[in-house]
Order: sequence, then C-alpha cells, then structure tokens
Amino acid sequence: MRLSLLLLSLLIANTLFAGSYELDAATKERIKQTAIHFFESDEIIELTVKADFTSIREDRDRATNEYHAATIVMNDDGDELQIPVKIKTRGNFRLKTENCDFPPLRFKFKTREVINTVFEGQKKLKLVTHCRDTSETMQNTMLREYLVYKMYNAVSDQSLRVRLVKVKYEDVVYGDELIKYAFFVESVEQMASRLGLEEVEMANLRQEQLVEENIIQLALFNYMIGNTDWSIPKLHNVALFRHDRHSPPVAVPYDFDMSEFVDACYMHVYMGRELLENRYKGKKVPLETLENAMAHYKEKKSELINTILDFEYLDLATRQECLTIVDSFYQVLANKQSYRKAFIAEATK
Repeated sequence: MRLSLLLLSLLIANTLFAGSYELDAATKERIKQTAIHFFESDEIIELTVKADFTSIREDRDRATNEYHAATIVMNDDGDELQIPVKIKTRGNFRLKTENCDFPPLRFKFKTREVINTVFEGQKKLKLVTHCRDTSETMQNTMLREYLVYKMYNAVSDQSLRVRLVKVKYEDVVYGDELIKYAFFVESVEQMASRLGLEEVEMANLRQEQLVEENIIQLALFNYMIGNTDWSIPKLHNVALFRHDRHSPPVAVPYDFDMSEFVDACYMHVYMGRELLENRYKGKKVPLETLENAMAHYKEKKSELINTILDFEYLDLATRQECLTIVDSFYQVLANKQSYRKAFIAEATK
C-alpha cells in the first residue's frame, strides 16, 4: 500500500513538474516571432562573452570538437544580464589555424534560458568573427562580408539575414580580453520557416534544375562582387530550399570571404588562377531572360549604393573601394556588347 502511494505521489509530482515547464501555444508563437525580429533590426548588439577561449581556439578538429560552456553578459536597461550559452568552433577554411588564429563560432542556446532576452527564440547561431587578432585589415574584411549579406538581402528575400555585434571576448582562465566586431547569421532553419520553405540537400543538381529567376539573380550577384567560390552541383557555399517536394529548388548563397568585394588577405592565394579567369558562373540563358534579370538589378542600384554609403563602420575610402566594384558591374549592364559577352558568350554551357 505504501509503495503504491509512493508511486502515485511520484507520478503526480512528475506530471506537475512537466506541466509547469510546458510552454503554452501563445508563448511559443511569441518566441517564434521574436526570433524572426532579431534579424530585422540594424541596431548593433554589444556584449561580453566569457569562456575558456584558450581551449576553444585549440578545439578545431571538426570530427571531435565540442561545445564549451560560456556566459554572455549584456546591459539590460542598466542591469547586468547574464545568459548561459554553449559555443564551439565551426567552418572549413577559416577553421584552420594557419588561416585564422581566431576561428568562426557557433552559439547554442536553451529556449528557457533566453526568454525575455534579445536572443529569445534563437537555438543555434553562427558567428562570423575577425579571423586574426592583430589585423585591422581582417576586421574590415569581416565588415565587408557583413555588407555583402545586407546587399543580397536587398536583391532577394530568399537570403540569409545578419546582425552586427561588438564583442568583448574574455578568457576566464587567463584573463585576456579582446574587443572586435562580428556578426550573427540567420540559421537556414529559421530562414526556411520565415519563408515557408524546406531545406533540401540534393548534390549534383544542375543549374537548369533550379528556379531560373533565382539562379540568374544569384549568379549575377556573385559576378558583381567578384565571387567564383560557389557551386550548385557540389553544394558549395549555397543551400537549397523548395516549397514542397514537387517544386524546383531555389539556391541561397553564403560565405563570401573569397570574393573581390570582401578582399580577404588569403583570397588571392587560395583562389589562384580562378580569379583571373571567367567570373560569371551562371548558366547560359536567352537574351530576353537575361535582360529581365538585369532589369531587377537596375531597379536595385540606388538601394545597393545606399547600403554601402550608409555603412559607417567602414571608413569612407573603403566604402569607395566597394562602390567602385559595384560600379564596374553596372558599367557592364549599361553596354549590350559587354553583357552579351560576359553573361552569354562566356556563360556556363
């Protein structure tokens, strides 16, 4: 009898415990919407991340790297807010020590620990970092890549959004501190949910199998920023999405550090001759189809230029370099012989 009562008590306690931790539908919907709004703001986030960064910097084997305990410290209306978080290294090229002494990071949050904070609704976020601690050039490189994401947001809704942050990295073991800019990238899961899409991992697809308007826009954009480091068949620096299993996929680009626009110090060595060869990697399409896609870019010209001009985290000289790259693209669009040669005669067959 006593055993039965004990078991019943435990069952009731467990039920109450589970119920008290179950989020209601309204709260879940609010969290979902808050997560989406995170990337709608251009306001910079200032935070301190406390962790054993010595161990994190050394944990670069993609087969074995683990999440490390960390704490985000932020100002919340004058009060200090501490948010538990797990962080781990990520990436490919920038993960290697010989390329970046500070690796890209991934942040993982627990839903209940970020309720009523700026990170409410976020689960996993990529953080693009400065790469090299003592290089102001590489800090600018990171800012230029952030700008590329913002420019593609202007070109297409089917794009990953970003949020700029100013981070103080504080090593809890040795006490070292480092303040740098970085930016969070919207997760592919969140982008898919926002647009009513589903991610698909289908390698070896040809560009002809994608939504035509989408792939031409993507190819023209990469041409504009001088980026050849992408591939649809290899799923290299692109993610594929579709509305349903009967719909053709659309491609969403990411990782633009090997572009001329971003101008990373390692780009010329890594890309080699490919930078000197044909920059346009889009498929060959009829002239009318191409000109329709070009018309979209002509409509977006002022917005793209203003996106660059208004980004005051880069100095005026750097912004002028970025504008020169974009202007060279529009010079091609303005000359029929030039764009026929660049986008049809030299297009992928």
